[in-house]
Amino acid sequence: MLSLNVFGRFRIADPDGNDRGPRSAKARGLLVLLATAPHYSRSRVSLQDKLWSDRDTKKGSDSLRQTLVEIRKAFGPYQDILQADREKVALDSSRFKVSYRLVESPGDWSDEQDAFADIDVPDPEFEEWIRDTRSSLAEKAKVSAFEAPRQSAPPKPAIFFQFHSDNQSASELINARMMTLTTASLHDLDDFQIFPHIPHASPAVARQPVSGLAVSIRTATMGRHSHITFTISHAETGRLYASRTEKLVSSSEEALHHWCGTLVQAILITLRERKDDLAISNCAALLASNARNLIFRFDRQSLSEADRHLSYAYERDPRPQYVAWRAFLRNMAQFQHRSTAFLGDEITSTELVQEALRQDGNSPGILSIGAHLEYLGGGSSRGSLKLAERAAELDPLNPINMAILSNAELVLDKLKASRRSATKALELTGGGEHRAFVEFFCCMSAAAVSDYDAAIGYAEAALILRPAFRAPLRYLIALYIQKGMTAHAARAIDQLRLLEPDFTPARFLDDDYPVTTMRRIRLIDTIPV
Repeated sequence: MLSLNVFGRFRIADPDGNDRGPRSAKARGLLVLLATAPHYSRSRVSLQDKLWSDRDTKKGSDSLRQTLVEIRKAFGPYQDILQADREKVALDSSRFKVSYRLVESPGDWSDEQDAFADIDVPDPEFEEWIRDTRSSLAEKAKVSAFEAPRQSAPPKPAIFFQFHSDNQSASELINARMMTLTTASLHDLDDFQIFPHIPHASPAVARQPVSGLAVSIRTATMGRHSHITFTISHAETGRLYASRTEKLVSSSEEALHHWCGTLVQAILITLRERKDDLAISNCAALLASNARNLIFRFDRQSLSEADRHLSYAYERDPRPQYVAWRAFLRNMAQFQHRSTAFLGDEITSTELVQEALRQDGNSPGILSIGAHLEYLGGGSSRGSLKLAERAAELDPLNPINMAILSNAELVLDKLKASRRSATKALELTGGGEHRAFVEFFCCMSAAAVSDYDAAIGYAEAALILRPAFRAPLRYLIALYIQKGMTAHAARAIDQLRLLEPDFTPARFLDDDYPVTTMRRIRLIDTIPV
């Protein structure tokens, strides 16, 4: 067991009273960062940002690695208390104790009583952080007997559902299916607090969180059709954020999926846009939501920022879904930019998705990303399809899952099924940030059945939404050549050469060029050798 007292001078003591603290300022600063973090754990990215903010990612990573070696040497026989993997660094909470004993002083509060009084790391990011930390801890200590901060993450977003119906069996069934489908889809994205009712102001439920969203759903059935209305509002103030009404065939499972998908997207958008009202700005769910949106902007800066957001989200709430999305992000970087070097680490998408699957092999999102990477990595096409089918079965509301299923079906010549899955993915997408991605998957499924006019329409729509998205631009070149649209093809080639100066259509035939699916369909036959 090693122990560290927050107030006064930095000292890590073993059971015999020996000082096991490292000597360098950066090593001490790193231990302070870990000791004040939830579960004594921080991501490698956040540690590098605080301690080596003036260095590029590669140099920061090398410096962090050397600092961990120094700490282990200082810990001696207790070195395995320091734990590190490719994602995070932590202290074993069962063998590391942080105490908050105030330093005895006869006079007023002094610098010697500060938290980590002698810690001085020459990095502006760390200096700002330690200044804020000392101020916060000092204020608490001055006001009352100090209590150790709870090692907990920011509160998770709360969603309160309330269902109303006209008591007809069809309406009741729809409400039950909506609750099951939306809850499963939301939980796979993030660990939301989901309640089956909206709390009222009574002592019995006063302890329930009310700083969240209230989702009210009303269903009425007349003959073959049901009318469904949802409203989304602030659970405490009642402020209305969104509402919508839809008429659907009561027996149509596909229509219900589309409606539930619309509701899920509306909830996610409201949480993101109203995060300040709901006091959830710094929670893991919002960081991950922002990261997923950034991924589908496709440029290097957005992908890098998304990777950092996912790392920070994992630090606050270690959900394997965040690891899987980092794998997906790296695959996107490879296909978009033909490189992942700008992300600043050497971890691969394969390593990340395997770790995510190890932690949770039943998450639809993880299964879907696993299916995507299995196929693109040259693995088993049938294995990929099996994973994708399972993901879509578990969460039929997620358009990314449906798009990936479409591609897995295409590869095994299930072309009609591929078109259906792609079309459903587009219907579920609505106006989400990922629409350009789904439009592109519709392009591939249409091209596979030689519906080249439709494929061109999907690819052009994807480029309108995201002009820097290279994948649909590559397909447009092949599609224009196929249709004999010479001038259009020439313009598209010039546009791609601005991003890839060495590009020629013959590159489509090279195994290392990122058009894996194109090489499996007849469209590739139009490319001049």
